[in-house]
Amino acid sequence: MLRTPGHTAEDISPVVSTPGDVFACTHAWWGANGPADDPLGSDALHASRALLLSFASVIVPGHGAAFRPDQNTPR
Repeated sequence: MLRTPGHTAEDISPVVSTPGDVFACTHAWWGANGPADDPLGSDALHASRALLLSFASVIVPGHGAAFRPDQNTPR
């Protein structure tokens, strides 16, 4: 469990590793395409995203399908 404020001040993200991937279940993204800024979020959102992107190979967002972050993933 990792504290990842942004969508709300209380957000946490469970993180699970497998032999091939690190999964982060998070509300830092609604889906693979963002939105870039969460209209309900706080300034902490972008710092939490940067933290998660520093190690997660698969993001399981608050809404939508899991995705692998790439250069188009909102930061």
